[in-house]
Amino acid sequence: MEKLNLKFLVGLGLFCLLAAIVNNLRAPEGKSVEWIGGQKVLERPK
Repeated sequence: MEKLNLKFLVGLGLFCLLAAIVNNLRAPEGKSVEWIGGQKVLERPK
């Protein structure tokens, strides 16, 4: 079995990341995912 090329693996990872971002941008509004940010925290009742 031949050694895997590190440049190829890094390129493949970057391609997958770019494809995921483009796919998320093309998805309908209700189906897209928030990439930045966290879970919304609800206010405590007084």
